[in-house]
Amino acid sequence: MFYPVRRQKNKPDPTYIIIDGEAASWKGGGAYFLDWREGKRKRKLAGRTPLEALEAWRTATGVANGLIPAEPDETSHDLTPDNADETAGETSDIKGITIEEGVKQYLEAVKATKGTATHSSYETCLRWAQQHIKRHLIYRLGRNDLLGLFAAGREEKLNQKTINKHVTVVLNMVRHHDHEIKLKKGDWPKTTDKPIEVYTEEQIQKFFTACTDDERLLFQVFLCTGFRDKEVAHLMWSDIDYRLSKIMVTAKAEYEFSPKSYEIRSVNVPRSLLDSLKKRQKSSQSLLVFPSAPHPTRKGYGGGIDKHMLETCKEIALRAGLNCGHCSGTYTVKRSKTRKEKVPYSCKTDPRCERWYLHKWRHTYASHMIGVLGLKGLQLAMGHKDIATTSKYLHFLGGDGIKEKVESSDLAKLIR
Repeated sequence: MFYPVRRQKNKPDPTYIIIDGEAASWKGGGAYFLDWREGKRKRKLAGRTPLEALEAWRTATGVANGLIPAEPDETSHDLTPDNADETAGETSDIKGITIEEGVKQYLEAVKATKGTATHSSYETCLRWAQQHIKRHLIYRLGRNDLLGLFAAGREEKLNQKTINKHVTVVLNMVRHHDHEIKLKKGDWPKTTDKPIEVYTEEQIQKFFTACTDDERLLFQVFLCTGFRDKEVAHLMWSDIDYRLSKIMVTAKAEYEFSPKSYEIRSVNVPRSLLDSLKKRQKSSQSLLVFPSAPHPTRKGYGGGIDKHMLETCKEIALRAGLNCGHCSGTYTVKRSKTRKEKVPYSCKTDPRCERWYLHKWRHTYASHMIGVLGLKGLQLAMGHKDIATTSKYLHFLGGDGIKEKVESSDLAKLIR
C-alpha cells in the first residue's frame, strides 16, 4: 500500500505521510518511491529512510530542471494497468546501494577497525562530499564526480591537501563496496608542503621558566620523546623503563587507546628527565603519569586522562610573553541552554596564539634528533608508517657551521 508524503514550502517532508487527509508521523518500515508522469505514469525506488528519499527527490528535480545530467534509469517502472500492482512491491532488481547507506556501512567498518580520531575524520570527509555529490547510487559515481569534488573544494577555498584527503576517503568508501573509479594521470592536484615549524631554544627556555614544576615536566616529556598528545595523555608509569632509559608507547585497553597504526615503540630519553619522573612517581597516586588535576573541593572528581594539555600550553605561552600578538577572531560562549554568544579575542591578551600548539613539540624533537638517530632511527622513534613522512625533516641536517661557511665563501667576497 502506498501513501503520499506531506509537502511543506513546496518540498516533500518524508517524516510524515498523509492518511485519510491527515498527516501522521512515519518512523520507518517499507520504502519510499518517486511517482511522476512522462506520458505514462512511472515510479522509482527512492530509498528506505527519509534522508535517502529527500536526496532522491532533489536529484530527480535537478534532472527535470536540467541542472543535473540525466542518467539511464534501471530502477523506474512504467505503471501501466498491467504492471502497477506487480511493481508496488518489487525492489529486487535495484542495482547497487545508495550513497547514504554506503557511507553508513563504511563508517561502521572504520569504527570497528580504526581509532575514534580516524572515524571522526573520515565521517567529516564523507559528510562534506555528500553535500556536493549529485548522484544517488554508489555504482553511478565516476571520474567526473570526483573532479567535481576537487572543484567544489577550490570554490570553498579549502586547503588542497584537505580536498585531496576528502576525495581519497570517498575513493576508499567506494572501493569498500567493490566499485572502482579510475582517475587519469594528472587528475590529482599537486600540493605544496607547509614549512615545518619548530620552537627555538630561546622560546623553550622562556617557556620553561614560566612553568610550574608539574607543567615543566609535562612539556619536557613532549620535547624529549616526540610523542603525540594522546600518547602523552595516556602515558603510564609502567611505560617508563628507568634501567634502559626508555619511555614506551603501548596500548591501553582500559582507556580504549591504541597507538597510531597500532605500532608499539620506545624512545630513549635523557637520564635527567628520568630522574624528574622518578621523583614525581613517588608522590603520584595515579597509574597515569599526567592525570587531570583533582577538583579542589569535590572528592574523587578529576584524576583521569588530562585532555586540557593544549590549553595549558597556550596559557603558559601567554604567561611567558611568547604570543605573536597577531592572532585574533571570535570564540563561542554558551550563556544558557538556548543562547550562545560570540566573543572577540586577541592573542595579545588571550591564551589563543596559533603559534603555540602541541604537535610543534613533536616537530622540534624530530628536528634535533634526526642528526642523532639518522633517518631510519627517527622513523622508528616517531612511529611513522612511511619513511617519506620522516624525510621531511632531512633539511634540518647539516646546519652546523653553514652560516659561517657562507660568510667566508668566495661568493660573499664578491659583494663586499
